[in-house]
Amino acid sequence: MKQFKYGLAAAMVLMSPLAANAGVLNVFSANEDTAAALTPTVDAFRAALGTLNSNDPVNGDANGRRQINWDAAPDAVSDPNAFPGDFFNANVAPRARGIEFRAAGNTTGFQLSSTAASGEPVEFGFPAGFTFFSAERLFTPVGDTVFDVVFFDPADQVTQAVTRGLGVVFTDVESNTGATMSFYDIDDTLLYEQNVLSGSNASLSFLGVTFTDAEVARVRINAGIEGFDSIVMDDFIFGEPVAATNAVPLPASLAFLPAGLAALGLMRRRRPGAIDPVV
Repeated sequence: MKQFKYGLAAAMVLMSPLAANAGVLNVFSANEDTAAALTPTVDAFRAALGTLNSNDPVNGDANGRRQINWDAAPDAVSDPNAFPGDFFNANVAPRARGIEFRAAGNTTGFQLSSTAASGEPVEFGFPAGFTFFSAERLFTPVGDTVFDVVFFDPADQVTQAVTRGLGVVFTDVESNTGATMSFYDIDDTLLYEQNVLSGSNASLSFLGVTFTDAEVARVRINAGIEGFDSIVMDDFIFGEPVAATNAVPLPASLAFLPAGLAALGLMRRRRPGAIDPVV
């Protein structure tokens, strides 16, 4: 069942944004029940950002893109263990993506779901509640639903960078106000903000925004309401991070709670009293 689908042939904003303060941009937004149905929208976003660059610690084509589908992460940083937010800002391939995830609000850290081969429960133990876009790992904040995505020069991993856009695949967005992406420039000015399209339980949603120039330094993601329902994420796709001309130092990545607390934090995100996540 197709909830909503928006074509993106022209430079048009196809949903009313919560906030907009940027130049020319494209918004790619859809909700589908299957990965196959969502793929055309995701592929259109990829094409808008350009050719996929390598995962080497070098400056790639500024008109290209990088992406994360989490499969490069080993079991050592997956459920039941905590996932380091700076894992994909490393000086070695394939971890050199120029992107970090930082806790905000009451978020205490991050976690990736396990693989079937690991022997741990897949999809955080709720296989009926989520759907893969690219199997088989999923990503979630722990302790709260708010976090920031920030960018760095892939060649040195310390210089703050900007990008031409970011797109994220979500699963289990069941309310049109359930998840939000907010894009900020290097001066922390809000450029654009929009809700993620909702659908049925365990459906897949995609929201991606591209800008004419590399001007996005930070994206805040609010993935739902703590204690009400779990929204988790799959692929992150973004324009090649380019060193910002007026970059400022950012604080070191936050330390995360031990894996045991992380797992408990994830469990608290289910609806109170829920046993079966199929709701």
